[in-house]
Amino acid sequence: MYDAVPVFEAKNKLPFFIHLAETDGPVPITRHNQEVAYIISKADYEEMRNATKPKKSIIEKLQENRKKYGLENDDFDYTEYFDSLRDRSYFGRPC
Repeated sequence: MYDAVPVFEAKNKLPFFIHLAETDGPVPITRHNQEVAYIISKADYEEMRNATKPKKSIIEKLQENRKKYGLENDDFDYTEYFDSLRDRSYFGRPC
């Protein structure tokens, strides 16, 4: 990362600092000796943006796949089916 740059210098040499952000990483911008902004590359921005997107839950993914394959109106009782497969014994022993 580059040393902090005052706003007036960033304004006067913006193309240079944009290139610097693309090659060396974020460039901090200061006003009155306090960091107030950063110039970052598009690649860094996209990476940051994708990292903060909320992940879909398994239920949401399942619902999307059901719609994708035309199963959203399927009335099969999956709960009853999976309950029938469950081992009801305690550690494999009958209760």
